[in-house]
Amino acid sequence: MNSEKEMKKILDGLIEGAGMRGAILTTKEGFSRMSVGKVEESAAPILASLSSMSSQVLHGFARKELDYVLTKSKTTVVISVPVGMRMNLAVFVDRDAVELEGIETLVSRVKAASIQLAAIEEATSYEEGSILYMVKKEIPEAFMAAVLTIEGMPLDVYPSLDYVTSTGMLSAVSMVCDKLAKEDESEYSVIVGDDSIIILYKLPQSRVLAVGVSKERKIGEYLLKVKKIVDNVEKLLTDK
Repeated sequence: MNSEKEMKKILDGLIEGAGMRGAILTTKEGFSRMSVGKVEESAAPILASLSSMSSQVLHGFARKELDYVLTKSKTTVVISVPVGMRMNLAVFVDRDAVELEGIETLVSRVKAASIQLAAIEEATSYEEGSILYMVKKEIPEAFMAAVLTIEGMPLDVYPSLDYVTSTGMLSAVSMVCDKLAKEDESEYSVIVGDDSIIILYKLPQSRVLAVGVSKERKIGEYLLKVKKIVDNVEKLLTDK
């Protein structure tokens, strides 16, 4: 059984039982890896951003690693758990079912599934498909790299700078450039300083990749490297 089938089997088993609406496995960059049950794949970037920001808040205030995030509404409970370093698992459950079975029991089930999924991820080296891994490999001199939604939600940032403020500002620049392009959204934008460059390049599914480098080479050379990364991301999503 290949890794994708193994992961789907784990997710299918996780949502068995009354009140279990669905589950979704997302990458840290906010792309849906797979989903089962009644889950909108458009939730992927929101869940990935929630996990990233919660992790930053917990680490900033308590110097602790994220265990899980629980969100409860009048009808639904969402349990979100990190899966290794590169993914996140979220399960949607009817609130009545949670109150019947108990939060602790459900959280334990989701965490157990996340451990199984992380083991499969590690065995298949899925990290090598991550966008920041590609940036570090293609442009090792980059002093900054970030993946964010077009609306400015942070998904993955290196290093851990002022997460929310920085990604929000990068998104704002990208949206202003779209307005300048008028007839079509911009493909990329370049912010040039005295000794550094920040490239903002559109990714598939309304994401933006930002890469910061020193002005050691011509801008065109860096643009070609970033374009190569974007092309690889598009290929990965097409081959999914």
